[in-house]
Amino acid sequence: MIAVGMMDDIKKAQEMAANAQQMAAQQGVDMSATPDAADMAYAQTAQKIATSGLPGVATIKSIGETGKTDAGVNKQYAIEVAIELEGGEAYDTTVLQSLTEDAIGSGQYEAGKRFEVKVDPDDKSKALLYGLAD
Repeated sequence: MIAVGMMDDIKKAQEMAANAQQMAAQQGVDMSATPDAADMAYAQTAQKIATSGLPGVATIKSIGETGKTDAGVNKQYAIEVAIELEGGEAYDTTVLQSLTEDAIGSGQYEAGKRFEVKVDPDDKSKALLYGLAD
């Protein structure tokens, strides 16, 4: 009896979620801009890199949009970079980073530009670009 009641509750919750999505779509709300599991994982990785990342310099090789937006404002970009960590280790990777239109329009995010970078010490393929390098 309890299992049936629980299943009814789950079905009602699913119906409520579907109705909420339908109402949001009718009101023009962009549901793709709401955080998902990937956004949460990215935020945790960014926090880890900010606090314990390995420093270095990244040179942009190319940049392109991924098609994903962050809260409907910033666009996510796949930035191909060559990284040189302090201590000399060098390698190529792709940085996924959300940027404003102003940042892209500034001309800073172009091939050949050098940025300060921090890299996840446990997975060096994950990195974040910070300010322009000297």
